[in-house]
Amino acid sequence: MKWLAVKKKISYFLSSEFFTDALRTTISIILPVWTLFALGKPQIAVTVGVGTLLASLTEASGTSNDKKTGSLVSIILFFFAALVTSFCWPYPWLMGIVMFIFCLGFSMLSALGNRFSIIGTTAIALCIFIIGLKPHNGFEFSAYLLTGGICYYIISLIQVWLWPFRSLRQAVAECVNATALYMKARTSFYNYNIPLENCYHNIIPLHTLVNEKQEAVRDLLLRDKLAMHPDNKNGQRLLKIATQVIDLYERITTVHFDYQHFRKEFGFTGALEIVSRLVEIMALELEQASHAFYLNRKNQPDLHTNEIEYLESRLNYVIEKESPANALLLHGLKQNIDDINSRIQQLKTMLYGEDQLPVAEDEALTYESLLTYQPQTFTQLKSHFSLKSPVFRFSLRLTIACVFGYCLGQILPLGNYSYWIMLTVIIVMKPAYSITKTRNKQRLVGTLIGVGVGLLLLATIQSATVLIAISLVFLLGFYTFYRSRFVLGVMFITPMVMITLHIYSGRQTVFIIERVYDTLIGCGIALAASYVFPVWEKHGLSDNIKEVLKANYAYLESLYEQLTGQQPAFNDYKLLRKNVYTKLANFSAAFQRLLQEPHKAEVSIERLQRFQALNHQLYGSVASLILHDANSQHNVQNQALTAEALHNLQSCISTTDEPPPDSLYNQDSSIEPAGTQFRNILNITAELKHLYAELEKR
Repeated sequence: MKWLAVKKKISYFLSSEFFTDALRTTISIILPVWTLFALGKPQIAVTVGVGTLLASLTEASGTSNDKKTGSLVSIILFFFAALVTSFCWPYPWLMGIVMFIFCLGFSMLSALGNRFSIIGTTAIALCIFIIGLKPHNGFEFSAYLLTGGICYYIISLIQVWLWPFRSLRQAVAECVNATALYMKARTSFYNYNIPLENCYHNIIPLHTLVNEKQEAVRDLLLRDKLAMHPDNKNGQRLLKIATQVIDLYERITTVHFDYQHFRKEFGFTGALEIVSRLVEIMALELEQASHAFYLNRKNQPDLHTNEIEYLESRLNYVIEKESPANALLLHGLKQNIDDINSRIQQLKTMLYGEDQLPVAEDEALTYESLLTYQPQTFTQLKSHFSLKSPVFRFSLRLTIACVFGYCLGQILPLGNYSYWIMLTVIIVMKPAYSITKTRNKQRLVGTLIGVGVGLLLLATIQSATVLIAISLVFLLGFYTFYRSRFVLGVMFITPMVMITLHIYSGRQTVFIIERVYDTLIGCGIALAASYVFPVWEKHGLSDNIKEVLKANYAYLESLYEQLTGQQPAFNDYKLLRKNVYTKLANFSAAFQRLLQEPHKAEVSIERLQRFQALNHQLYGSVASLILHDANSQHNVQNQALTAEALHNLQSCISTTDEPPPDSLYNQDSSIEPAGTQFRNILNITAELKHLYAELEKR
């Protein structure tokens, strides 16, 4: 079974977008370079190869229009940057001024989105490469560079034309897989040996991952006119799958109880182990389905059918032996599990391409409203030229660091490869201090391991042909991992560069020492520059907290409206749900960055962790009532408890002390019995109110 699992992972990896794109990119670089070398034009081969390599670094997932726009902008920008730099590099002071302007201008493109951010950073890298290559004929060099870029983009666009939904399939498969991981992590709630605080601490990062994958699917799917066209069967199928998996995630989240009470009541009955295993099996089936979908395989045999039937019979036996109250609780849990399982089976049918049913008309959505990212135009770019803009502050940091690295290379005798300092700076430096710090470690670790591997290969292998073949494998490894696992990308590219320069320089090794100390200097500059015009997470912490509370308030308000007989519009409910997902994920990501900043001691980590856990509990409880119980619990007391819970949240997000709707919480509690979950929601919001007051004091 272990070998089968390994085989599946290998198969999935070899078919993944990361590897297949890496293989296509590597071939796109090798073929023209090899051809030109064979024709006896080594200088042209190197220039075309650099152009192809840099063009490949700008590629990111997106729609066909995204890729066309990115290709056009890259070609124009790269040619302009290459032309200017090629004529200015012999004049150090002039080149310093050009580097300042280009670094500041190109890095500001990040205000237009991630794709343009990558293009801007790569354009800076192009200028640095030109400083290192020192071309003598600027126009000819730029033309060959342009040729390499155009060749790569032509191949890339042909691939998009042949397989228009390839990136989207990858995104959907990753979203389903992330949902399976989240579901598997929730089994810990049924293990009384694991503290509940640890359970929430473990699932919160996975919620962030799921939200990230859902956003990627929305971005690729809802902006793709071809996929969203009603007559496009493949696009509509992917739309159905995306809708189903997002709804499934909500159902998984709503399996929420007072787990402390649940563990106490059923810790010795075997129910906890049964439920945990049922959830684990469903997560495994979901994971298997995601892999099969991406590999475009048909229906896979269910390996757990007999075990599920056995576990269900055991759970039914436990229910029969329990008290009426406990039996009712377990029966409700079993219904939730059955509902989730049926949804997984339906999703599997869709993933295997066997479901051709149209999307229900009553579930029509204004899909554009679900898009989080709204791209900015070039006319809006000027509004970011202010110290209040995080984009401008980062651009200044990067510019100062790069120019400092350039001046250092001009003043000190750092060798022929001192431009590696600037390359390290632009690779390592990121807008957030925490990411820069992490990249620094990864760059250093990857470089040192890569140097060790490179030295071992150069010492044991003398054949240039074998070394070149190995360097091509390393190049493939770099393109496979540099986006997803940066440290592995560095580990692959370092020995590849060492082998190439070793052969190109006539088997000299002095550049290896330069590679190490240039990397150390570059990492040091990047880390020091992080303290220049910084944007610390602690300053935005209060806003992030309020955004989470506002999102949960709006979601809880929709429950109150349902209790009072109002039915929220389908589209409005989806937006409220998405808003809670996004705000919780944003807070979690900001909190993780805060933990790596030097000022983390100034905030209460324990209180923030509790704040996270409470908000996840609140969302799960509210969602559970909206989807399952609210329609049958329209009594006055439940309305009163919900109203008071709203008041608790309102006191946190507003300076006015507004009473809850109709002051229902003042009514006599003996009128009608209140549901346990409603009292639980009130308790959660009361603790949040107290916790918020404590955090504000800090």
